[in-house]
Amino acid sequence: MGVITPTLAIKRHKRGDRVYLAEYKQVREGKKVRSVFVRYLGPEDEVKAGRKPKGRVLDRLDMKRSHRAGDVRLLWALAQDLGLVEEMDGICCGISRIDGPSPGKYLTMWAINRALDPESCTQLERWVATTDLPLLAGVDPEVFDKDSFLGSLDFVCREDASTGGYVDHSASIDEALYRRWRQSHPLAGGETVAYDLTSVLFFGVTCPLGERGYNTNGSRRQQVNLAVLVSKVDRAPITHFVYNGSRNTSSTVKNLLARLKSTHLTPGTLIWDRANVSKAHVGNVEQAGWKLICGVPKTSKDARALVDGTDVPLRPDTYIRRTGAGHLYAVRAKGPLFGRKRSVVVYVNQERRARDLNERNNALAEIGKELDDLAERGKDWGEARLHTEIGKIAGKWDGYVSTRVKRKGDGARVEWRYRSRQMAQAERSYGTYLLLTTDESLTTEEAVKAYLEKDFVEKVFRMLKTTEELEPVRHRLENRVRAYMFVCMLAYRLLAALRFRIAEATGEDGSCERTSELLRDLRRVERVEVGFGKEVKTWYLNTTKAIEKMLKKIGMKNLLKEEVRLKV
Repeated sequence: MGVITPTLAIKRHKRGDRVYLAEYKQVREGKKVRSVFVRYLGPEDEVKAGRKPKGRVLDRLDMKRSHRAGDVRLLWALAQDLGLVEEMDGICCGISRIDGPSPGKYLTMWAINRALDPESCTQLERWVATTDLPLLAGVDPEVFDKDSFLGSLDFVCREDASTGGYVDHSASIDEALYRRWRQSHPLAGGETVAYDLTSVLFFGVTCPLGERGYNTNGSRRQQVNLAVLVSKVDRAPITHFVYNGSRNTSSTVKNLLARLKSTHLTPGTLIWDRANVSKAHVGNVEQAGWKLICGVPKTSKDARALVDGTDVPLRPDTYIRRTGAGHLYAVRAKGPLFGRKRSVVVYVNQERRARDLNERNNALAEIGKELDDLAERGKDWGEARLHTEIGKIAGKWDGYVSTRVKRKGDGARVEWRYRSRQMAQAERSYGTYLLLTTDESLTTEEAVKAYLEKDFVEKVFRMLKTTEELEPVRHRLENRVRAYMFVCMLAYRLLAALRFRIAEATGEDGSCERTSELLRDLRRVERVEVGFGKEVKTWYLNTTKAIEKMLKKIGMKNLLKEEVRLKV
């Protein structure tokens, strides 16, 4: 609540050749202090001469405190359009009678908070009171407290005392929200979806989900894992999974395929990373009726044979595209892979190939100089010492260097040469990658483009971890951890829906930057009620023509519509 200090301030405003005076009061809101206009005093020379300014309507304003309105109103409108409150309450509560605000309203407000200004649960009640959310939800601000927010999580996922397990509604809500989205935004064919998993730092020590596992930093730490399935067409989230911290992506593929069946998705194309691929996984995806696009590691005999046996000429007809990492060329090839003959795509990153080749040649040239030096220095050394030193010099490149230690005598004791055959064979795989595409109707360009553009699922994780500050997870009960992850995914649904609207309205990419820019501009928009005699007007402060133009484009032109009502 704002507290007005007893001091008033006089501010001078110069207009042309004259100086005008106005009276302001200081209002404290939390840790911030701002000036609020009280009344106009008149020209400075007339005030000093003792003349009183003429009374104006603005001097008799009855202005109440302002509330954060722009961004929260936009996301609340999107939540209504997505049916968040309706779907959550229908699944979590059924026909049960709820006293006070429903869990759907609490969790929607929490999701809006995560998307705009992430606060811990202990700060939520104060944050909500400064916004228009209580007014939009039709609820007294006093009912929003920490226990109410935490209690709402238990409607999504709760412990079942009779079985010792958990009743988790998050998958059912995901399915209902996705089905509702697709009814409003239908596709011409099947979905093209991407699946990936990320680790999330975890602080709880009693939750069985929190385990030490490997992550992108290469370290082992206490964490949980979050996996998401996202539509490529409109970045709409389809469903999500919460796993123990030690699970990897490959071990969750069966969970994914089971969820795909239960979600009743029309089989389309599934894209995932090379870490997930195996003969069993590919077979399971094909049996489920889905097409698959994935990278294949060059570790198996069949994969190496396909890469080594395929020449990718650098010609206009094999050129695919230019990326930030280099120019790509690709051809189709056929050969045995995962139990049968398959059509695959072999593509080359020209710059990566040259970089890998230069790195190897530079390292081998230095190794050659050091071996020549050792041949002279080690004339009187024992064979064991020489072999040890050779191993240190060659290191990871020893497969490309053949060495021999001669008996003691005249001349150098160490002889060496480069292994030309091994070097030539390795060069074929430098900057070369193998893609499995079970949909043979795709061109090489379409297959490579679809795989490289799977990074949109990684951008989901980036938004969750930066914009929403997903980690670290501070809840300690498993059901609360699962429900908290669900709330963060709700927040992403709101941001994805806004991004889609911007893309549809502008014909542009609708990137995260464009979405963030609009929310940042709306963040400054406040709602205030101003009394004019017998009338009360609703004003939205700090709006601009640019804001109004964008809101109109995305179908929200009445979002900040000012209203007039009679005083009660």
